[in-house]
Amino acid sequence: MKSWKGGIREIDDGIYAYIDPEGTWFKNNVGIIVGDVYTILVDTQYNEPRMRKLLDELTKINISKIRLIINTHHHGDHVWANHIVEDSITLSHKRAKDIIETLLTIDPGIYKALFPDLDFTGSKYTIPHVAFNGEEIELNPPGAPRIKLMYFGPAHTPGDVIVYLQDYKILFAGDIVFYRVTPLALDGYITGWIDRLEAIEDMDVDVVIPGHGPPTTTKGVRELKEYLLLVMKEAERLQNIDDPLEIALRINLGKFSEWRDPERIVPNIERALMEIRGEEPAKPLPDPMSTAMKMLKYKSLIEGRT
Repeated sequence: MKSWKGGIREIDDGIYAYIDPEGTWFKNNVGIIVGDVYTILVDTQYNEPRMRKLLDELTKINISKIRLIINTHHHGDHVWANHIVEDSITLSHKRAKDIIETLLTIDPGIYKALFPDLDFTGSKYTIPHVAFNGEEIELNPPGAPRIKLMYFGPAHTPGDVIVYLQDYKILFAGDIVFYRVTPLALDGYITGWIDRLEAIEDMDVDVVIPGHGPPTTTKGVRELKEYLLLVMKEAERLQNIDDPLEIALRINLGKFSEWRDPERIVPNIERALMEIRGEEPAKPLPDPMSTAMKMLKYKSLIEGRT
């Protein structure tokens, strides 16, 4: 699978992105928007060591004190290290905040069984300090770009927001955009997700920073949409088969087989089948642990073919 350069990249004056070189499970990108008075982060990391390492890297560039964290959604890789950034305010959409409130008692260490190589030291949920409940709000931090937070409805999760720097034509898309990494619709709504991607295609954007994967343009947005359309098409074609793993094994992913984490096709198919049956958007999967086991089996079988 093709790789890309990681680390902190300057996108424009005072606008940076930390790009994870792998983009795989729990390894996400972070936006950095520098103002005269304070700096804003778009998401954090999944554990304390990664977050402290990122904060150390940020001391090498000229940034003001981090005072605000915008969380694009509730998934742990984007929020579990919020508390490491002391004296900062966290901001999310209300739907993301509501979900986080239901997850506070969950120990992230439960994921160790599925990801034994990962370190969950210091990983924990904290409730966002501020949440907005509309479709859009605008922030005007002193000496920093004007920031527009936009909520389109359920997509990757029920509470996704994108961070749009309209004057610079830069979009921090969170996990509404994956690029060269297979998207995950475990908590999502694929039909709505496709609609949101089409809305982004129509925006005036030159640079898209995905939640996972290297920076891209609206070309990358279109590629992600192609993948999701393929999932829906194949789920409809094979909907008479009960097992999403069996369906997944029958699908020719084509160029998307080169994207990282192709095993995510299993929950994506399960989500698509739920939508085809008319179940409500972003309804929880009936047995996530069983789905996770099927992902691991898919991965094993696919690797055995190569």
